[in-house]
Amino acid sequence: MLKNIKIQFILPLMLVLAYSCAEDEGNYDYNAINEIHATGIEESYTVYTGDNFKITPDLNETLVEGNSTDRYSYEWVALNPSKLLLESRTLLATTKNLDGVIKLAPGSYNVYYFVKDKVTGVTWQQEPFKLNVVSAIYEGWLVIGNVQEKARLDMVSILPGISQPKIITDVLDASGSALKLTGKAVDVSCFASAVSSGSAYGVYVTTTENGTARLDPDSFGWTQTQNLAYETLGGAFPTNFGIDFMETPGGGGENFIYSKGDIYYYYRAFNIKYGLPQNILETATKTFHAAPFIASNRGSAASPVFFNNDTRSFVRFNYSKGNCSAMPPVTGSSTVLDWNNTDSDLIYMTTSGFNGFENFAVLKNRSTGKYYLLRFSTGLIQSYYKEILNAPEFDKATKFAVSPDSGYLFYAVGSKVYEYDNGTQSAKLMINKGTDEITYIAFNPLAKNADKKLIVGSYGTTGKLELYNVPPVNGDLILTDTFSGLCKIVDVAYRRR
Repeated sequence: MLKNIKIQFILPLMLVLAYSCAEDEGNYDYNAINEIHATGIEESYTVYTGDNFKITPDLNETLVEGNSTDRYSYEWVALNPSKLLLESRTLLATTKNLDGVIKLAPGSYNVYYFVKDKVTGVTWQQEPFKLNVVSAIYEGWLVIGNVQEKARLDMVSILPGISQPKIITDVLDASGSALKLTGKAVDVSCFASAVSSGSAYGVYVTTTENGTARLDPDSFGWTQTQNLAYETLGGAFPTNFGIDFMETPGGGGENFIYSKGDIYYYYRAFNIKYGLPQNILETATKTFHAAPFIASNRGSAASPVFFNNDTRSFVRFNYSKGNCSAMPPVTGSSTVLDWNNTDSDLIYMTTSGFNGFENFAVLKNRSTGKYYLLRFSTGLIQSYYKEILNAPEFDKATKFAVSPDSGYLFYAVGSKVYEYDNGTQSAKLMINKGTDEITYIAFNPLAKNADKKLIVGSYGTTGKLELYNVPPVNGDLILTDTFSGLCKIVDVAYRRR
């Protein structure tokens, strides 16, 4: 045991001493050579990951006058004392000044500055300084989108004790993550207890080429085995498996994923892992094509609801059986939808916090071309079914969201966002961005202190993320937060603490 301790102590010392003596063999006339005595370096610094950090030392050469920059080579080396020698050394720069983005993982480092005189062959080592690297990705909004048709993950970072959020573009690069996004942006999702072992928080990023990758929740580090494929039962997915979206009932260890018409389920409490598709009727032998919407309906506390595109009917999911069954039978009328025979396409569906977690669905009747809004409770009791009237440009709507406070249905068309009140059966124009495009709208129940705010992503020359309070009685939206300089937003998630 004592021998191992000595080795651990001596190896870092040898790493440093090697610079001083490796290229000075046989030359002991120190009084006759140029010497370096660098100044302008403090004893310690604190910096956030992804921040630009600069030190401009003065070399104070003893025998050289004028501009002698080309006479020397330089190295700034960070050593992490908590790691083994081969893993602890990080080369920060090879320039006279240290000037660049810090991509070290959070921790405390000893940083060495080496200057080699190429004329004499002597390398001078300055006294190391402490560099405390603090996480800049503690909490905040994760924004995935595209820049010049290529995926990028940005972050609006909310740091403890700092009032102004920090915008970090390309947060994977800024944090030194090994994950390099390729293809186009698809999805970003965050939820607690995301893997069956441990209590890891899940931060998932999906692109068309990477598939779905889980990031380390604190450092955003990544290895191949963190891909979603490795969270399946018996390796059911290919290693580059990618989702279209995730749907998390509440904030616990329960989750649905949707990919190309199939729905998969994970429930940590019962050790249920992603495996076979769950979009299959209990009386069938093959899956149906599920619409790209899930009414999570409080998950295992009730009955999640899917939509069967093959038969154009709603179905309820049984998590213990891993299959679906028909909805409770009802007699269709002008105010009640026969949801086992809708003759409609599902345009949108979600579970909202409104009125005790009501579910909202927008349908387009295939025979008449008319649009309808359906609301139903966690107990699968219909509370509202009427035609959507007085809603300008509704047929062109591409994105939808439901307010958890008022039950207003928001929809986006080009540069505009409308608010539809199903009580008055009419819509009001709430946002007009002019030439800018609305690329995203949503409410996020997991967003701390913002779970009832309308989230709007828009794009002009750069991407912009805005948060709005939604007043009652169709009052004008109140803008509370604006974050600019982002990617062209495709999806948004909130990384909680």
